[in-house]
Amino acid sequence: MSGERRAAVEALRGVGTFFEVLRSIDRRFGGRQYVIELSILALILAIAFILRVLPIRWGVALSEFDPWMQFKEARFIIDRGWGGFIEFFNWHDYSSWYPYGRDVGITAFPGLPFSMAFIYNILAMMGVRVDPLELAAMLPVVYGVVAVIAIYFLGRELGGGPTGLAAALFLAISAAHIGRTHLGWFDDESLSIPLMLGGYLLFLLAIKEGRSEKGVVAYSILSGLLLGFMAASWGAHKFPLAFIPLFTVFLALIGRYRTQLLTATAITYATYALIAIMVPKLGVRYLFEFTLFTGILSIGLLIVFEIASHIGSTTIRRTLPYLVIIAGIIIMGVAIAANAIRVPSLKFLSVLLPWLRDELPIIESVAENQLSTWAVLFSDFGVLLLFVPYGLYVMLRRADQTSLFIALFTILSIYFSASMVRLVLIAAPAVALAAGQAFTSLFSSLGQLLSASASTRKRHIAIPKSYAILTPLLILFFISYSILPGVYGGINLRGTSISPVDQGYQPVTLLSSSIPIRGFEDAWPKALAWMRDNLPSDAVVASWWDYGYWITVLGNKTTLIDNATLNSTQIGEVAYAFMSDEKVAVDVFRRHGVTHVVIFVTGLFSIQGGQVSGTFLGFGEDGKWIWMLRIAKQVGYQFEESEYMDQNFNPTDKFWQETLLGQLIPYKPRQIGTTTQLIYEEPQLEHFRLVYASSPPYRAFAYVYIYEVLYPES
Repeated sequence: MSGERRAAVEALRGVGTFFEVLRSIDRRFGGRQYVIELSILALILAIAFILRVLPIRWGVALSEFDPWMQFKEARFIIDRGWGGFIEFFNWHDYSSWYPYGRDVGITAFPGLPFSMAFIYNILAMMGVRVDPLELAAMLPVVYGVVAVIAIYFLGRELGGGPTGLAAALFLAISAAHIGRTHLGWFDDESLSIPLMLGGYLLFLLAIKEGRSEKGVVAYSILSGLLLGFMAASWGAHKFPLAFIPLFTVFLALIGRYRTQLLTATAITYATYALIAIMVPKLGVRYLFEFTLFTGILSIGLLIVFEIASHIGSTTIRRTLPYLVIIAGIIIMGVAIAANAIRVPSLKFLSVLLPWLRDELPIIESVAENQLSTWAVLFSDFGVLLLFVPYGLYVMLRRADQTSLFIALFTILSIYFSASMVRLVLIAAPAVALAAGQAFTSLFSSLGQLLSASASTRKRHIAIPKSYAILTPLLILFFISYSILPGVYGGINLRGTSISPVDQGYQPVTLLSSSIPIRGFEDAWPKALAWMRDNLPSDAVVASWWDYGYWITVLGNKTTLIDNATLNSTQIGEVAYAFMSDEKVAVDVFRRHGVTHVVIFVTGLFSIQGGQVSGTFLGFGEDGKWIWMLRIAKQVGYQFEESEYMDQNFNPTDKFWQETLLGQLIPYKPRQIGTTTQLIYEEPQLEHFRLVYASSPPYRAFAYVYIYEVLYPES
């Protein structure tokens, strides 16, 4: 036999062996439901990963502002090896909040940078070297996929495999979730959401009826560990932590108390509370903050229910818990009045009571902290929001422990997301679960209708099959249509797209210079590189607080204020300088040692026939100046908005002629004929000299201008 024929025979044998292996696998696993389920889940996870990694087209960078500080903290630890985890808590950073600096270890949550540094060090021990920036950019995508896995198992507990798969798919394509887990969103939420979902799942497993005592203890400890890590990672952990004790009290009040509830709640609470008070930013005093103290009261109430369950008298057994509730409310009120218990800050109280936000212009000036509108909610949740009412109905009608847990979590989280835009992230998993329950319930009912239709044909009973055919087709059409991308370029000023592809397929904030454009806008990357390479090493930069982290981390320059908003008085001082005339501003900047001032302006311009027309976009100081005015007023400086803003919300001549910011912005509104046009006029000030412009006039959407401060001789 020739060599070629022998090779062909061996190849055929190899092919035959391969197909025999496939047949063996099929005989062993073929047709098994869990294999089909895992295959669908794998496909959903692939979709989740692809949607979140789309921004890689424009390069690897971090999004928004806070992720850059998180990255800086992680690099601090990585550069010092394993000892960096200890040194972190003694780190005083002098590159921000000049001249005082910042005690990072006691003012920042360590969870996210610690997790990245731990992963990096483990990979390094294994001989795998990765770029820290690339790791930071990719981790949110990984955390997003983990959250999809967690919600699949929560959905299984809620309504079985189909509900788990539907919930996983809906979270995978959720614009609200993608917005906080896409490539580059290296911030607290990306890690905290899977921790929250995992903690909730384990707690529900702990209180599951029939669970052994060892199982209750084990699941409760694991739940507390995940929720404790979340408390060490995210400032918005208060609601998730308070929800578990309050839910168990709710179960007790509706007559479903079991000793298992007390055991699980006490162990879970003790575990996550112990972790929380070990975080320097929170400390032991956190036990006497309203959030954790509600847990203590809840456990006390459950103990009363336990005692009542052993009392023979039915009347006493029924009335005792309610008497304790009244006593607990009185005790809580007295403790708050006596300052023995700290109420949450106004920022967190404003989530419950949105009207309080008027007292916090620094918080309200951030778009993600403002009240949600129905347009915003629909943009974040899409058509899934339409399924939520029916999903809630199904869960409340079923009324088992898991259904009540998810139903109450959904109702509360949607209320909080309506109160504050950024909290749509907490509601995203709840909406996915409720919509998944509604979806599977509808299709299950329609399947039963089809089956009934087939069985009743013999009796000539007419059941309209259109209900069984048209309804699922319409549901699938609306879901599929909402996934289709709707924006392919340009500026999306209205932000009304509900497609998850649109949410994911856009550059990170830095690479678009913080304007909603699907394209590369290099104003900030160029300006930060120029600062890093050209400003003196001892330069102190004053800018609005939004850009503080960028200037510190990427520009490598010391800043006066930044996104941590730790010192509202110092922020107010910078706002006062910008809203005052040049002489006053120079005095303010001299007191703070400022050497350079940075401003950011956005505009849309067109040149036709030698005529320039344009308008401000409002994403820079051209829109943020009103918040500077309000924040300066909050810290004690007297300004009247009506003097700086006309009835059409446009800045008045006083803004342009008598404020430093109005004079530093080089585009001025000028009346030409019957129209008002924005004309570029390079500022001519006595004490501020323009040393850098990111682009020539009328050539871009975004412009960064850097001025050197020229102090008069004293």
